[in-house]
Amino acid sequence: MILGTGIDIIEVERTQRAAAKAGFAERVFTVEERALIAKRRNDAQTIAGIFAAKEAVAKALGRGFFGGMSFQDVEILHEPSGRPVARLRGAAAERLLELNATQVFVSISHIKAVAVANAIITDGQGV
Repeated sequence: MILGTGIDIIEVERTQRAAAKAGFAERVFTVEERALIAKRRNDAQTIAGIFAAKEAVAKALGRGFFGGMSFQDVEILHEPSGRPVARLRGAAAERLLELNATQVFVSISHIKAVAVANAIITDGQGV
């Protein structure tokens, strides 16, 4: 059963400007996310896609990042196939337990100007 959904869309240029500011990457992205971004040559679309996915997951959890979660609590990585996956820790993982949820599905898409991400939280039943 679906327990939460979230979507986020962001301008790639806006994320690129934010990423250029001192401390932004360290505050928003985990070490593994920063490694992925570096591997992709700091591609602005990659940065925007990961950022949008973090926001979508936070919204699907019903709290957003103003509900006690930090950006570091939601980690977006990619499987070798390229499929994005979300790993939750801290307040995000606690919220997942509160919802009795077991799965987080993430989809990311982008074009030159915008990135969009969708997240679905389920209990693993009937999906």
